[in-house]
Amino acid sequence: MTLRAIAAASLLAFTVSCDKELTLEPTDKVEEGAAIVDAASARSALNGAYDALQDGDYYGGSLLFYSDLLSDDVQHTGTFSDFLAADANRVVADNETLLSIWESVYATIGVANQLIARVPNVPNMDPADRDDIIGQALFIRALSYHNLVKLWGAVPMPLTPPASISDASNVTRTDVPQVYAQILTDLADAEAKISNTDTRKATVGAVKALRSRVYLFQQNWQGVIDEANALEPDYDLATNYQDLFTAEGQDTPEDIFRVSFTAVEYNLVGYYYISRSFGGRWEIAPTVTLRDQYGVSFDPTYRADTVKRGLIFHPADPRALWNISYDTRNRIYGSKYPTTVGAEDVHVIRFGEVILNRAEARAHLNDLTGAIDDVNRIRARAGVPPVSAVGLTQAQVLDLVYRERRLELAEEGFRWPDLVRTGQAMAILNADPADPDVEAYELLLPLPQADLDVSPNVQQNPGY
Repeated sequence: MTLRAIAAASLLAFTVSCDKELTLEPTDKVEEGAAIVDAASARSALNGAYDALQDGDYYGGSLLFYSDLLSDDVQHTGTFSDFLAADANRVVADNETLLSIWESVYATIGVANQLIARVPNVPNMDPADRDDIIGQALFIRALSYHNLVKLWGAVPMPLTPPASISDASNVTRTDVPQVYAQILTDLADAEAKISNTDTRKATVGAVKALRSRVYLFQQNWQGVIDEANALEPDYDLATNYQDLFTAEGQDTPEDIFRVSFTAVEYNLVGYYYISRSFGGRWEIAPTVTLRDQYGVSFDPTYRADTVKRGLIFHPADPRALWNISYDTRNRIYGSKYPTTVGAEDVHVIRFGEVILNRAEARAHLNDLTGAIDDVNRIRARAGVPPVSAVGLTQAQVLDLVYRERRLELAEEGFRWPDLVRTGQAMAILNADPADPDVEAYELLLPLPQADLDVSPNVQQNPGY
């Protein structure tokens, strides 16, 4: 498994920086146990955990890209063969980008495990400060294990720093129910400890919001509703959809937890989506299938030399004017993250998602009116007409909720996990029976072969 990632985080000092990739700077001058020795070094190590979330293979890019490329919302338009494999749903165990995502997530867990293990023993720390650091680390670990379990199923789950390289190589996979149980335990502990209120770091609100997401995957419908209701007094939707995706990341009442980026510590999201005509890489792009979900008509007077956002097509849903654009060569590209600079903050959890989590849970509990009320709250902010629950079946309301999640959360890494957890992936992606895109075993990703090679007790997912 994570032999390389976890052991690296355990045996190196916490000098963590983020440029395009996570950098763990080794030191031969101190033992790893000396990395956290006082309050200042504990806070520095915590900052290292947040830097790890910024990695270009984590929330800085690849995790989001793969979580949409595997679906019907995003297509490969560039040159990376690893991305092409994801788009075709033919990811194999030696896919290098897959390995990089895996190792980036586990490196983050490794830093969190160090904090959880060592901060309790730091002398002369203020108890509230100590608890806050540990609580934030627990949240980061819970978030990271959920990202793993929803894509790979059973995964290795180290909860303490390994004592040696050999210990790191002797891991085994942990069953999905046990991983979820640990995630919920971490979140309960984090909620009791965190005092931070900055939405660029873990807060009690972020804990509740992540728990609503976890409960959604577990089909604990009442749990989803309870967590969403608990967040209502403290959060609201941003006034305008586009306020969530500004060039440098402005504060909104919708922010629950976001990973912060700057022009120096930047993400790759906008750069990979934006057309080459405007300085982007255009490695990936929204699909025409996604575009059509917004309802579109085209401008017959379009001139390539005067292209602007929304000039070519006129969607019924204004969110499409922000999420999707066309370039000077009439090529579709993703414009949700509006610059190639990468200073936009990336929303990991926002209140709009929580409302849609609750809408789905209410529909499953046959509260169809409540589910549609939540959907219409999202639609009202978007500036689209409300829908009515009158005469609709439970299945029809669920379809409306799923569609609203797709439109609201497009290009944010939700579509593939949503298709898999709702049981829709094969039906939707294999709509043409003569050309099936997904085999049943491909609903889980393969564990990277490079880690299997050094972890003899870890077994591959079936089919790979």
